[in-house]
Amino acid sequence: MKTITLEEAQQHLPELILLVEQGEEVFIVHDNLPTVKLVMSLEKLEKRKFGQYTGKAKMSDDFNHPLPESFWLNEP
Repeated sequence: MKTITLEEAQQHLPELILLVEQGEEVFIVHDNLPTVKLVMSLEKLEKRKFGQYTGKAKMSDDFNHPLPESFWLNEP
């Protein structure tokens, strides 16, 4: 997380944009208060593709089985 003043942001905007594109959070402070958070545009983010994670997650066979009574009673 990077915090800068409004004056610094005005002087270094291209560098700040690069930081945001790399995943860095940038906050701009005005009158000693965090006023603005720079975030990446949703259009810039990669579009998700249907089925891109098919077969990458596994659910246990007992997923739908009831939990034991000891779970609900917070017993070891």
